[in-house]
Amino acid sequence: MFMARLEWSARHPSDRTAAGRRSQPGRGELRRSTLERRYDFHLGEAVMAALQGSHDKAAGHSGRALLISRELYAEAADPARHQPELAAALCAHARYGGGTGQAIAMLTESAGHYAALAEADPAAYEVPRIDVLSRIALAADAAGGTGDAIGLLREVVGMYLKAPAADEEERDLGLARARFHLGRCLNQTGLDADGLAETEAGLELAADVLDRLHGATSDPGWLVAGPRYLQLAAPDWAAAAVRAMTAHAAAGRWQQAATAARTAAAVAGGLAELGGDALRDAHTAISARADEVLAKAKHPDRAAAE
Repeated sequence: MFMARLEWSARHPSDRTAAGRRSQPGRGELRRSTLERRYDFHLGEAVMAALQGSHDKAAGHSGRALLISRELYAEAADPARHQPELAAALCAHARYGGGTGQAIAMLTESAGHYAALAEADPAAYEVPRIDVLSRIALAADAAGGTGDAIGLLREVVGMYLKAPAADEEERDLGLARARFHLGRCLNQTGLDADGLAETEAGLELAADVLDRLHGATSDPGWLVAGPRYLQLAAPDWAAAAVRAMTAHAAAGRWQQAATAARTAAAVAGGLAELGGDALRDAHTAISARADEVLAKAKHPDRAAAE
């Protein structure tokens, strides 16, 4: 799922980091600096472990990052200095917190921090705030509230479309992911046509973002070299492409199925290059299915007769 903002602090250095570099550190500053480095390490390790499918490892690093962020926030003379790290850590660890209720509580706390930050700096923090709302929708879906998730995801889509952003590509990829999940939820309620439309809108937007980043899935290591938010979006992107491929193939729309198949195989291949047996196994399975679809797309009359 959806792991938004897991490395927010690494990509957006906070005021506390800059201040620490400008001043000669005393004992308290040295301790704080050590905690900050530990936070960055554990959050980064949690990101990579989650991408590679190492759930327990990701949970362990994520939990340590959250504890450190709470310590930094509680001990700071100006707690707002460490609010971005705490908000990001809460969002990251919600998926490991133990149950839907606790996950939603952590996400709600994270959203509150981001809301306060966005009030002062909307370009930097409005997108993270919306990302957390997407996560809340997914938690609701996982708890059986798919209808509520659909309603919230529709609101989220509208929010992304209006949101200011320091990084427009990151915002638009967040929008693409919201559309992927909205499409999946609509499929679960039997609204297959609407679900496919949302999924394909997300696929088109993700491809456009990649173009704007001057990337191409045909380039070796394209995902390894990409920004972290692109890597984090890739699992949802691959899954959405597989759903589109499957839907089009079932309806005999072989050219559309082939387009989705190429995307699914390429994004899964990019994920496999990040490492981990789970990602490599998923790439093998997706590529095999994509090859079947591409073969049938070359001979649609024969495929229709099968």
